[in-house]
Amino acid sequence: MKHPSRTRVAFVALALVALIATLGTVADSRTSRSRSDVYHDLELFASILERIESAYVDTVDTHELVRKAIDAMLEQLDPHSQFLDGLEYEDLMVSTRGEFGGLGILISYRDDYPTVISPIEGTPGARAGLRGGDQIVEIEGMDTKGWRTQKAVKYLRGKPGTKVRFKVRHPGSDDAVEYEITREVINVHSVPFHGMFDDGIGYVKIANFSRSTPEELRDALRDLESNGMRALVIDLRNNPGGLLQAAKQVSELFLEKDRLIVYTKGRMPNSSRKYYSSNRRAHGGYPIVVMINGASASASEIFAGAMQDWDHALIVGERSFGKGTVQTVFDLSDSEAVKLTTARYYTPSGRSIHRKRPRRGEHAAADTASTDDATSRPVFHTAAGRTVYGGGGIAPDYELDPPRYTDLQRRLERDALGFSFVVEYLQDHEITRDFQVTDDVLDAFYAFLERRGFEYDADELTDENVNYIRMMIQREAMNNRFGREAMYRVVLAGDPEFSEVRKLLENARSLEDLFAMAEEQRAVQKASND
Repeated sequence: MKHPSRTRVAFVALALVALIATLGTVADSRTSRSRSDVYHDLELFASILERIESAYVDTVDTHELVRKAIDAMLEQLDPHSQFLDGLEYEDLMVSTRGEFGGLGILISYRDDYPTVISPIEGTPGARAGLRGGDQIVEIEGMDTKGWRTQKAVKYLRGKPGTKVRFKVRHPGSDDAVEYEITREVINVHSVPFHGMFDDGIGYVKIANFSRSTPEELRDALRDLESNGMRALVIDLRNNPGGLLQAAKQVSELFLEKDRLIVYTKGRMPNSSRKYYSSNRRAHGGYPIVVMINGASASASEIFAGAMQDWDHALIVGERSFGKGTVQTVFDLSDSEAVKLTTARYYTPSGRSIHRKRPRRGEHAAADTASTDDATSRPVFHTAAGRTVYGGGGIAPDYELDPPRYTDLQRRLERDALGFSFVVEYLQDHEITRDFQVTDDVLDAFYAFLERRGFEYDADELTDENVNYIRMMIQREAMNNRFGREAMYRVVLAGDPEFSEVRKLLENARSLEDLFAMAEEQRAVQKASND
């Protein structure tokens, strides 16, 4: 009778051979190695694994060895190809499908425990009365002290209809209250906020591109247009991307029928495709500004590139991330998958905006990214003849300097001191939506920092830092008492980039006016460089 672990090793070998046989039909005929060579390598791998299992001086975890081998293999490809299992796989499904089974609470690690940041309206967590600042001290009988967010999420999420027991310590109380809540399907909104600002300027934040994004954006546009919107700001800052199909569907909300949105090229027969708009009614008739930054990637860049190439929006901010590749997820089991880069994509003008980066584990010196100087990159032209550049991300039409955070601001945010202060402050104070951070509130905050042992110099309390502290406290207070919509309005009121965009739109009544302003900025920059 075979040793159980050896049986598993033999099974690994058989499974690998079967996999190669299955995938052999899509192998590139240009490869210099025959399929028999690959079989030999797989048999060699399985033989070595079996010898380790049976003869190595110490007992080893062969599962861990195989995982490390898989990771090392994928590291030879690109940073976006990876093996996914457990929570990594679930997180990918959540980001693309826009839903998961759980309680509907946003949590983070605070003061040694997983802590509720805020419940999502209409979810089991919100209906149970959970609020920001609640510490989750026990889950299914397990003490959660020291548990990081990922571990707590692993136990709180689950199949809709199942129950989870946990204990919560509310702010100001030493006693833990036990909850038993039935998990439900939680919808994660990829358009977390939209609203109208002065002079008819509409604003939409897109956090990522999932299956629900096109419908969420369509609803937001209908709402804004019905309220007399005369200009639109679409905020893609820090949007990591998502589904290519979602980027296509979002783009065709604005692009006329039969306009090319993006095209892809890859080795697999179905990976080279052209995506055209099929929408018969495009939203528009008002100037559109799309905001991007260095963390706007993938599907964000597909949308921004299409809007720029067809002259449908002014792109503002800083150069985007530069992820011009498409990943396909191949399911391996109910909880395992491999995500592989299968194609490169190109904007309608033919631009590849991909920035080559070092493989995982390589030194940054291996980075062969294009230079930051956009004018040294490949030149392309939009439908109206405007100059745009390929390689290394989407270069904005109008550049904005991103906000620079001071050391004090970073340390306050790193330790979540604004959040913790507000949780304590609201135990004894009632606030309304017009809550302002007065000098008395500031004094209470400084006293809180002293009790926490947070060290800072008095000369760090510059006007810039004090204004930031006021915004931070107000932001956390609004989120705690009135939800994320109220929080977004506070954040945007103190956002220098959004303020600059509003100034642009106040002085421009058409998209042509915005393009003229962008050309004027370029001319000034060129003159100063000369």
